[in-house]
Amino acid sequence: MINSCNHLYILNTAQLDNNGLFSLWYDKMPEYRKKKIDAFRFMKDKKLSLGAGVLLYKCFEQIGISEPEIVYNKYDKPALAGNSSLHFNLSHSGQIAVCAVSDQPVGADVEVKQHFEEHLVEQIYSQDEIQYVTSHFSDPDDGYTLIWTVKESIMKYLGTGLSLVPEKIKVDLEQPIKAVCSEHHIDDLYFSNYRLDGYSVTVCSEYENFTDSPEWIQL
Repeated sequence: MINSCNHLYILNTAQLDNNGLFSLWYDKMPEYRKKKIDAFRFMKDKKLSLGAGVLLYKCFEQIGISEPEIVYNKYDKPALAGNSSLHFNLSHSGQIAVCAVSDQPVGADVEVKQHFEEHLVEQIYSQDEIQYVTSHFSDPDDGYTLIWTVKESIMKYLGTGLSLVPEKIKVDLEQPIKAVCSEHHIDDLYFSNYRLDGYSVTVCSEYENFTDSPEWIQL
């Protein structure tokens, strides 16, 4: 089912190539986000971090939260302090930032299509996953990128970070997408995948269909 509280916001950070627009939004960011942005060496990474901050800013603005306090668990998963009814998760890759928002725990991952060397495929993916990709995708990198976003979305949903290694998660791409994990019960989770031009976005949530209408944010 779809829940009206579920939202997936997407931002193309190429908009922040405009120095004036970058400065305008940087000045709106809370200090913790400015520190994250400033810690990056390269401008492309600064724009991605700022883009994630912009999406969160707009999300809170829409629901009337003017000065949100963000707290983190020991694996750096963010949450809104003192509010157990609003959950969000951020991700960015390439030039895209995403923010998934729900009334239940949520994990989101976006990845630009990437090339997976054979040794990395054998390390990260199970034989069943490899067989599925080679038999269903004309370009295996499309399949491996998709599976990677599913695994990452689970780790982000659970809030474990890389303390849960991706190899312990097995993904079945037959619709609907399903996954099992040797360390956590995830049988009741659902995965909504969104294919953008050159990107894969997966949201892990408690809803069979997270949303049919991702919202692209124009600055």
